[in-house]
Amino acid sequence: MLEILEHSLLDSVVVLPFLILVYVLIEVIEHTAASKISARLLKGKLSPLIGAGVGVIPQCGFGVVATKLYANRSIAMGTLLAVYLSTSDEALAVLVSDFSAIDKLLPLLAIKVVFAIIVGYVVNFFVRKRELTSYDDNISVEGCHHHVVGHDEDCGHCNHDEEDAHKIEHRRNAINRYVWHPLWHTIITFLYIFAVNFIFSAIIHHVGEDALASFMGKIEYAQPLLAAVIGLIPNCAASVVIAQMYAIGTLSLGGAVSGLCVSAGISVAVLFKENKSIKDSLTVLALLFGLSVALGMAVTATQTLF
Repeated sequence: MLEILEHSLLDSVVVLPFLILVYVLIEVIEHTAASKISARLLKGKLSPLIGAGVGVIPQCGFGVVATKLYANRSIAMGTLLAVYLSTSDEALAVLVSDFSAIDKLLPLLAIKVVFAIIVGYVVNFFVRKRELTSYDDNISVEGCHHHVVGHDEDCGHCNHDEEDAHKIEHRRNAINRYVWHPLWHTIITFLYIFAVNFIFSAIIHHVGEDALASFMGKIEYAQPLLAAVIGLIPNCAASVVIAQMYAIGTLSLGGAVSGLCVSAGISVAVLFKENKSIKDSLTVLALLFGLSVALGMAVTATQTLF
């Protein structure tokens, strides 16, 4: 057992420095994009395309923002689904940090984004009953780990004391954003990666790699469904577990696609909290889950044939 623990720890520690760099970069991209993405852009004819593009940015921040906009009747259902389907929460950071999984990342992202765009346009075409209201370009909501995503407040016509206080607050926010948030995400993600590595190393040690591979092969067509159920968990743990299983080869591409299309972090939980219509929220969830599983099974079937 000590040998398994040591082996799992070493495999996990390797990705630590890359995780930190990736999360700092994510914060820069997320903060820059948050100041430019508004409900106006998510409301036009290109909204599913823009929504899918924004959703690619790791973490669930923009998924939460899109959810808030949808609950306020500022964007359409297809646009919201496009964001959800392209979002992978923490998975991108895990796969980018693990160089051995880089070749698995591009097909995963390509399938998710293309599918998100198609679904977004199709749903927006058929679902037109929901009248949209005016938008709020200054929306700011809490994402995962109480991470605020949105636009910074402008000091405007502050007096000298207020301006100094604003500068101090700005520096504090910058330290939180570029130091503490990346460090916290790195620690949490590392712990999940270590847990997955330890569990599967223990299984392989006691059961055997061939037996595990045989079992996963037998449930190949069930993997998309099982991964989608895991993806529904409103926590970054779901995306990390799915991504790590995919990276080490335990989960198929179809399973990873299905699980990560569903895995929008806490966005779905926010949807049920903020949206006044439970029926409408259930419709979004049913479409998200059903379409994700169908896509995962289609990918699995395609891989089996070719």
